[in-house]
Amino acid sequence: MDMSVVIPAYRSGHLVGRAIRSALDEGARPHDIIVVEDGAVDDTAVVVASYAGTRLVSLDNNGGAPRARNIGLTLVQTSNVIFLDADDFVEGGLLSGLDSTLRQRKTDIAIGPWLYHGDGRKRGQLRWPQEQSAADWTLNWVNGRFFPPCCVAWNADSVRSLGGWDERLKKDQDGELMVRAFTRGLTVAVSDAGNGVYWQHASEGRLTRSAQIEHIMGSADIVYEQILEWLGQGDPNQLALALGRHCCKMAWVAYSFDRPDLGEQWQRRAASHGYFGQGYSRRTSLLAALLGVRLSARIKTRTRGNALYLKAVAQR
Repeated sequence: MDMSVVIPAYRSGHLVGRAIRSALDEGARPHDIIVVEDGAVDDTAVVVASYAGTRLVSLDNNGGAPRARNIGLTLVQTSNVIFLDADDFVEGGLLSGLDSTLRQRKTDIAIGPWLYHGDGRKRGQLRWPQEQSAADWTLNWVNGRFFPPCCVAWNADSVRSLGGWDERLKKDQDGELMVRAFTRGLTVAVSDAGNGVYWQHASEGRLTRSAQIEHIMGSADIVYEQILEWLGQGDPNQLALALGRHCCKMAWVAYSFDRPDLGEQWQRRAASHGYFGQGYSRRTSLLAALLGVRLSARIKTRTRGNALYLKAVAQR
């Protein structure tokens, strides 16, 4: 297997061992597992040292996961790489399946199955990728049908050609990278072997509510501009309508954070693409018809829980 595993870690001493073990069990060689400790604040280094041969880079200051991933990428010597967050893990032959897919299909990206699991929640159902066009990948991704980093492998030179991860971002970092890849013509193949486990848990140092909305909207603006540049490809009506639906989604997120200025901006963007609906799904459209968008968005946030709502709507 010609695959490296880059693991960004911050306050992850209690979880990073599981990620490393899963990669080793999948056949990754110890020296191809690179843990980048994004600020030495716990026993992450001690845990990594217990896995002989695994490489550790300890950064003095926390610079964010994108920077840690890019630093890890500079040390990759294999043809392929997966960026596995310290709280996630892989199983069932995922790595070998992704590696084989990349080599046999000669694509830039390989995507495999994944599932949700985590503290206080049951193991979720497997979610399977399907072969589709670049346009469908892009628009499905921004409208919620995403695949997390724990099931996505890259040709290392291909991700380098994109410039790596955008170090400005604190939210939706993987979504931005994937959309950048799709809109720049990188090729994708899918594997049905194994799965990644996208682990959900409470996180220390979580951003304040005001900081969250700024980071969410900053990422969303970048993705929006990328798609606008690429919009001329494919069926313009279909693409524009899907982008409009995404804009409507982001308006709901803004209203849920009591930011009507941003909500109105995203609604104007939606309308500019021919999307005049008040909701982005049947359920939200019905709720908005009864109560209006602003009140509906705030109710939806409170009933589902802010963190879950953000994952389901804003982050993807």
